[in-house]
Amino acid sequence: MNKKTNRLTTGGYFFLVCGVLSAQTTVKKDTLQENKIEDIVIVGYKAQKRSSLTAAVSVISDKKLKDSNTPDVAGLLQGKAAGAQILPGGGNPGSTASVKIRGTSTINGPSQALWVVDGVMMNGVPNLDPNQIESINILKDATSTALYGSRGANGIVQVFTKSGTSGKGSLNISVNNSFNTFNNGRFKLMDGTQLYDYFTSLKNAPSIPGGLRNPGYNWLKDGTQTGAVQNYTIDFRGGSQNSKTYISGNYYDESGTVKSYDYNRLSFRINHEQTVRPWLILRPKLSLAYTERKNRQGSLEEMYLNMPWDNPRNSEGNLINPNTFNGTWYGRDYANYLYDLQWNYSKSNQLDLIGNFDAEIKLTDYLKFITTNNVTYKNYDDMSYTDPRSIAGESIKGGLTESYVKDISKFFNQMLRFDKDFGVHNVNALAAYEYTDRIYKISKAGVYGIVPGSEIFDNGATTGQKPSGKKYDKAYNAFLFNAEYVYDKKYFVQGSLRSESSSAFGLSQRNGLFYSYSAGWNIHKEKFFQVKQINEWKLRASRGLVGNTPSPNYGWQDLYALTQVYNGQIGATWNQLGNKDLTWESIYQNNIGTDIRAFNNRLSINVDYFNNKTKNLLVLVTLPSLTGVDRQYLNVGDVKNEGWEFNFNYALIKSKAVNWDVGFNISTYKNRVLSTRNNSTQLLSNNQVAIVGNDVTSFYMRKWMGVNPDNGAAQWEVVNADGSKSITTNYNQATLQIVGAATPDYYGSFTTNLSINNFYLNANIYFSQGGQIYNSYRELFDSDGAYPYYNQMVLQNGWSRWEKPGDVATHPVATFNNNTLTNKPSSRYLEDASYMKLRSLRLGYNFPQSLTEKLHVRSLSLYIMGENLFTITKFSGVDPEVGPSDADKRDGNPYSGNAGAIYPIPRRFSLGLNFSF
Repeated sequence: MNKKTNRLTTGGYFFLVCGVLSAQTTVKKDTLQENKIEDIVIVGYKAQKRSSLTAAVSVISDKKLKDSNTPDVAGLLQGKAAGAQILPGGGNPGSTASVKIRGTSTINGPSQALWVVDGVMMNGVPNLDPNQIESINILKDATSTALYGSRGANGIVQVFTKSGTSGKGSLNISVNNSFNTFNNGRFKLMDGTQLYDYFTSLKNAPSIPGGLRNPGYNWLKDGTQTGAVQNYTIDFRGGSQNSKTYISGNYYDESGTVKSYDYNRLSFRINHEQTVRPWLILRPKLSLAYTERKNRQGSLEEMYLNMPWDNPRNSEGNLINPNTFNGTWYGRDYANYLYDLQWNYSKSNQLDLIGNFDAEIKLTDYLKFITTNNVTYKNYDDMSYTDPRSIAGESIKGGLTESYVKDISKFFNQMLRFDKDFGVHNVNALAAYEYTDRIYKISKAGVYGIVPGSEIFDNGATTGQKPSGKKYDKAYNAFLFNAEYVYDKKYFVQGSLRSESSSAFGLSQRNGLFYSYSAGWNIHKEKFFQVKQINEWKLRASRGLVGNTPSPNYGWQDLYALTQVYNGQIGATWNQLGNKDLTWESIYQNNIGTDIRAFNNRLSINVDYFNNKTKNLLVLVTLPSLTGVDRQYLNVGDVKNEGWEFNFNYALIKSKAVNWDVGFNISTYKNRVLSTRNNSTQLLSNNQVAIVGNDVTSFYMRKWMGVNPDNGAAQWEVVNADGSKSITTNYNQATLQIVGAATPDYYGSFTTNLSINNFYLNANIYFSQGGQIYNSYRELFDSDGAYPYYNQMVLQNGWSRWEKPGDVATHPVATFNNNTLTNKPSSRYLEDASYMKLRSLRLGYNFPQSLTEKLHVRSLSLYIMGENLFTITKFSGVDPEVGPSDADKRDGNPYSGNAGAIYPIPRRFSLGLNFSF
């Protein structure tokens, strides 16, 4: 079901590409009397002096990224910047986190931040080695994102990789070894004794042998382990006045805390800068990553569900097939994943290639032409083998499935940049043309009736699965312009325009115009300002319009599915009603902020207030089936999103022997649905809803009203037609209503860095307060007897089960095969999502120069580090820190707040050694 998109015609397609300045920020030397921060900041497409910066930007240096030993670059950002919310994808090796900047400003549209690496826009989180990163900028307002048009609407994570240096080269080696422990949070399962007592207490429960009252088999303990991590990096930085090179290689290998899952990645990068002539600089870059996954791990869900009364092995030590077992198997699903894992497995390979060819031509002292070529290539294939001897393979006589993904993007940008001083006046500007496209293709196929052990389709296969796949392409082109005027380094104004065309819309709506304008004032440079304690004080304000494109690439077109067969002939069925008037989501962004540095630059404070309004929301609407087509994309609805961000850093002690600084950031935001289609209720996934006047992440379900102390029956709320409320014990009669929202009241982090002589200590504590999380696991594991042959969770402290009249309990009477629907979605399983985590703690030692000289090395350091060490929370599940599931990410669902079958984030302990020559 695909329809090819007409490519955008581009006059500049064959130009050298991408005009994004790839030079790194320059850093002044640290002293008490001078500014320690970068003098030049690269924001989006331009480099500008920090003193005239009017954008809301957080700059994260590579030093702040060293408190985590993860291969995922998104995971490094947790707690590093106000306004950036990092939602982990779980603890599975190789999983990626989602980055949400300044909350949610849409309903159906994409809400994750755009990643830009060395000026090139990426599709999703890039597969990069974090050791290659020099710095990361978080761009949060229209001034910093408007030049990226529709792709920058949700904020931008701007990554700069390391570059070479002139002078004597250095060879740096990093060795890190870690071990991970399985971390199940507060979620505890019953052992055989506890389950026996629970089962026999069920009303109308059948009798079971008393011999079952023993601890039994621990499926979770047997299926988990202490995982190991190896992380080795070697890089070279050096060059001459005219030639600078950075080369890096990394090997990362991690075994999961669930047994028999291995993830490893080989990464390589070379960044080179060659001054060919005084007026010509070439900057080629090449990044390559090859990733392998080998999966023979057991089902974590089965480890939780399986009964401790069931042993996977018989008395002779052989694995049991529950379907043919002569004894008693109590588990509801007759599942023994260990039996299947004797043979079944899957594996995958992924190749990521990012190639740039950048160039800079100096036309005059104040005018440059900058261009970049980029091709990003991803090739992914996976294979799943199901043996005919396994339980899963019995009915199909074994199976073999494979899928292949090819994902190619091209990016071109040519830019003219002007920067000139006229006395106390400075004018800088840029103008550019940009083109980018993407082609994505996935193919899937499989066979049944295979020969055991074969990984080849035609080796004895008797039949095949129906092949499937999809292909889509998308293209953008744009003209962009930015200009800034600075007077006497006191007053500055800036404006940006981007005219963009996208193939995601029809011809009449294909073009969009996005803009921003901003102003700033350095108050400390005024003659009347005589506060000596304040080194810098700046006020800034911005406003702009950015767009958002739909996740479907063909929302404006009629789509037909060639999947139905009639009388032996393939027939086309109408699958989507096109909308030629479909257009961009329009996000109007406003920002006011202030930046203060005081007490000889020991103290820095940044405060921002933002107010964003999204109009013309892109919504997939369900149509009446009588029309012959059941869905269409429309522009309906508005959302408002506003909040505050506060960032504080202070150097408590600065001396030759002791340095100690602390940092704190906190963010808060609120969103509200202003309108929907006909102002009606719009149902979303994960039991969430969009209703005018309420939070975008509102939970929509029946309201739990506790337990009747007289008879132990569950109770829910009924909202009557006249607005009055009553209580019912019938689940189906209870009223669906908003009972909470996933949006936190506030979130942030606290950091501290202490060094005493050659010892140093770094700590990062992250917190989130408020908001709610739906613990969907409890539908199975806290089911009041609805699933008597699944294992159950141990009741938390403060929970109690009704047993007799008069009991005031949190849990209703438990009945064997309970059919009163007490375990179905309601606010009963909606819990407080607040938590505080010790994200990382690192203790290290830098060996003195007197010793390194004897060892013939330039520098040498040793450290130990712990991550995810503890969590303080009331949440009864595995982890309150959840993001979209892998399925949600594939389907484009931006919402979190549902704690289902998450792979727990492990507790990690690391030992590392760094040295250079």
